Formats: sequence, structure tokens, C-alpha cells
Amino acid sequence: MAKRKIGILGSGQLGQMMIQEANLLGFDVICYSPDSNSPSKKAGALEITGEYSDHKKLSDFLSGIDVLSFEFENIPSTTLDFLEEYSSKNRLNIYPPPSSLKIAQDRFLEKSHFLHLGLKTPKFHHLTSSNANDSVSIPFPWIIKTLRFGYDGKGQVKVTNDSEFSKFKSTHFATGREEYLIEEVIPFDLEISVILSRFTDGESISYGTIENIHKHHILDVSIFPARVSGDLKDKAVSIAKTLADSLSYVGTVGVEFFVKNGDLYLNEFAPRPHNSGHFSQDCGSFSQFLLHILAITNQKFPTKFNPEPTVMKNILGHEYTESLKKCFELISDDRYRLHLYSKEDPRVGRKMGHINFAGKFEDIDPLFFTI
Repeated sequence: MAKRKIGILGSGQLGQMMIQEANLLGFDVICYSPDSNSPSKKAGALEITGEYSDHKKLSDFLSGIDVLSFEFENIPSTTLDFLEEYSSKNRLNIYPPPSSLKIAQDRFLEKSHFLHLGLKTPKFHHLTSSNANDSVSIPFPWIIKTLRFGYDGKGQVKVTNDSEFSKFKSTHFATGREEYLIEEVIPFDLEISVILSRFTDGESISYGTIENIHKHHILDVSIFPARVSGDLKDKAVSIAKTLADSLSYVGTVGVEFFVKNGDLYLNEFAPRPHNSGHFSQDCGSFSQFLLHILAITNQKFPTKFNPEPTVMKNILGHEYTESLKKCFELISDDRYRLHLYSKEDPRVGRKMGHINFAGKFEDIDPLFFTI
């Protein structure tokens, strides 16, 4: 009997970690992206290199798989339209649905969807060249973000007064077609996330909440479980489930929140496994990547799920050699588990790997936080 073939659009480290789990379950994986010699290929996937806009090559790729998923949400909208049409004509299951990526990759659509569901989110305003001189009913300070394709702090500017806003407008509408989102700055106490996996029957499973600490707009440390009340945890998970249900989502999703004065503000969601869920690889239960593969391949819902306290630290390209020396020192203790992404160019700010501590936050060696 032939193995079922999983296709993945994108070929980075998230794909790599999906593939590691899929291979253990006996699935073959084919990845498609513009990149060659990718982390996904190094994990054992058959790599097809092509542009997302090349619908002929994409069709050939799709014809050779049984189910399609994503490890990267910034797929061109025209490609997502093509995938929806192909799925309808050829009965190819695509999880999560392309419609969820369309919402996640457009900050205005995303925030509008949150409001439509009655979920609290920071105040926002859609900024274009045609309404740039209209009044904005959000008090300063603001974060102005590109509408699409921003991550890890890229594509955003803090604006604190009218003078800075005027300067922004004079330099950020070169073609007149640019679009931005003005967003209220929430002076939050804490950032948390929920990693939730939803199965084809609509059932979902979650780790609860994860506490996230950022440095220079990039996730630095994730602490599971988050140090928040049980009521706040339950509320965050309920919101994540409401969101996933509204999208008819299948697979693993990451949902981010700001916590302020004991209340939750929904920030954004990622329609794929999420950096803050990497701790799950060493939590003593199902990883977020295994749950994703189980969900998209219509496997059985887990009957036992007991993740244990775990802490993750990202490893970036800055001082990468020195960071690895510290990691190699730590992993002589079997509570520390090192995960590297097989990337060849350790640029500043580039995620090169992560290290997990399987245990409680207060038991971590201080060296861990200097990586």
C-alpha cells in the first residue's frame, strides 16, 4: 500500500519540524517554495523549487499529493485563490483552508474579523493615501504597520504625535497604493499565546497558555505554562477556540494576546504551528507539529494529553558560535534539548534554532538566558 503524501507550501524550519513528525508516522512529504537546499529538504522532504505565482508548476506539485498544508502564511492572494479553485475541482483537502491565510496575512481583515466575532482587540484604523488626511480617533501613541507581509517587528513604526505622523505620510506613500494599519499601543503587562489544534471533526485540543518574552520585537523566551490565573487561561483558550471554529480551521494555530489589568486583547493569529509552541517538542506529550500532522491527515483525536512545564529560548544568528558553545555546555544536563534548523547563514536576527528546558522556570541555569 502506497504511503500518503503530504504537501507543504513553504520549506523553512516550521516545515522541517512538521516533516520530522510526519516521517515518524510513515508519511512522505513534498515541499514547494522558491528556496532550494532548505531546512525542510534537510529533514527528508522531496523539495520542489518554484515560484508561488507559477500555477502550472504548482498544479504539477498538487497532483502528486493527498493533502496540502502550510508552514508559511505569506502566500500571494492570487495563489490562494488558485488553491481554492484547484481544491474544489480536484477534491484536494487543504488544511487550514486558504481563506484563513487570507485573513491572517492582511492586518485589517484580521482585526475586522476579530471585531465581527465580538473579540476585544486594540483599536485600529485602515490608512491609505486617499484617507491619509482624515482625522484618526485613536489617541497617540500608535504603531503603524504595513498591511501585509510583516513579522518579527518588520514593517512597523511607532508614531507619538502629529509631527511624526506627517513625516510618516511624506515618506511612506511613494506609489500611492500603499496600505497601512494604525493600531492603538496597549501598555500591556504580559504577552501570552495559545497553541490550539483543531481536528476535522471540529474537536480541538490546547496546551493552555504560554507566556512570551520578546527582545527587539523577536520572541526570546516562552514559558509553559504561563504565570497567569486559571480564569485568564480558560478565557484565552475559549477565545482561540472561537476563532478556530469561525475559520473552519484544521491543524495547529497560534493565537497571541496582550494582558492588561487582568483583561485580554487579541493581537493576531498565525495559521500554522507557532514559535511560542516549540516548547511542546520536549513537554513529555504531543508536540504542536505532531498534533498538526494528526489533524490534517484525519487521524484519531488524542485520548491522553498531559504536557509538563517547559521553557524555550530562541537561538538567533547574532553571536551564533558563542550561543552554540553555551548550548553544548547546557545539554550535558538531559533536561536541556537542542533543536537546530540547518540554516547556513547565521544573520543577525535570523532564527537558527532553539533550546528547550524540560522543567520548571525557577530551576533553569542562568546561562540559558544569556544564549
